[in-house]
Amino acid sequence: MTEVQFASYRNPPPWVGRFRSDDLDEVRSFVADRHGEHSRVVHRPGPLGFELATLAGRWVRVGWARSALDTTIRGALPIPVLHLAPPAGGTYRFGRREYVARPHTAMFVARGWEFTRLSKPGAMLALAPDEDALLQEIASRLQIERGKLRLTTRPFTIDPVAHARLAAALDDLVRAQAPGADPRQAEPAEAGLVAAVADILLEQSAAVPVRTGVTARMGEVEEWIEANLAGPITAGRLCQVAGVGQRALEKVFESRHGMSPMRFVTERRLAAAHRMLIRGAAQDEDVTRVALGLGFGHPGRFATLYRQAYGESPSQSLRRARRRTGAKPST
Repeated sequence: MTEVQFASYRNPPPWVGRFRSDDLDEVRSFVADRHGEHSRVVHRPGPLGFELATLAGRWVRVGWARSALDTTIRGALPIPVLHLAPPAGGTYRFGRREYVARPHTAMFVARGWEFTRLSKPGAMLALAPDEDALLQEIASRLQIERGKLRLTTRPFTIDPVAHARLAAALDDLVRAQAPGADPRQAEPAEAGLVAAVADILLEQSAAVPVRTGVTARMGEVEEWIEANLAGPITAGRLCQVAGVGQRALEKVFESRHGMSPMRFVTERRLAAAHRMLIRGAAQDEDVTRVALGLGFGHPGRFATLYRQAYGESPSQSLRRARRRTGAKPST
């Protein structure tokens, strides 16, 4: 598929529902209602020019997003999403790993993976297939049980053949959903688009086997981490909680979150700090106290990590929250 052909999908069909706004708080609220709480920071003044058009079916959603400003977005998606050709120069960060968006690139983000995206001005197409339908399609092809597979995040370059398959499947879906279309067209069109996404994920090895023994305990491990962010957490303590060795624990965290167990701890501490700061923190607290109270031994290092994750300094988050609430800065 040529770049010119693919560019036609940067613009949604005229009959789909649209949301437009230049108000950052309004955009945050709209997106949070549909895709979960997240952080969204813009990096220069001017009209935001945010627009989101959505086509929603039973097994797949298609979204056309556009923004006029550089924006840092931090959050975790409640559904798996394939981002197609995001604006060049933007970045995705998962823990320490950073991926730069270039022409013909794509990013598949698995459900629940927390990430930071620096989004450049421009448009992006997102495909969000139903996770159960997608895993069932992949498991059937591999002839294994659906419960033995997990989707994992992958960046990759889309080749012309994959572009062509996706474009044809998307075109079928758009036609099937158009006003006046025969409703019997919708189900096979959606199944075709799910299958086209499955083709890509199989090619990119984005469906991985579940390590059932360790994975069954990961929910408890992650809950323990959340409950103990203020205290000392070591790799040995995590292995003790999980009941497995360090290598096995690292493999599961890599599969589930794309990072080591200790980096996951750092990410959860950053998230906890962000929640405190955007609420304005307590009146007797400042950034240093928040950092030290969450196990960050060096406030300067904390500030660097926080800016990488949220696109602004912790003091900027705190000042903005206190301006909103009318609270006075701590002394």
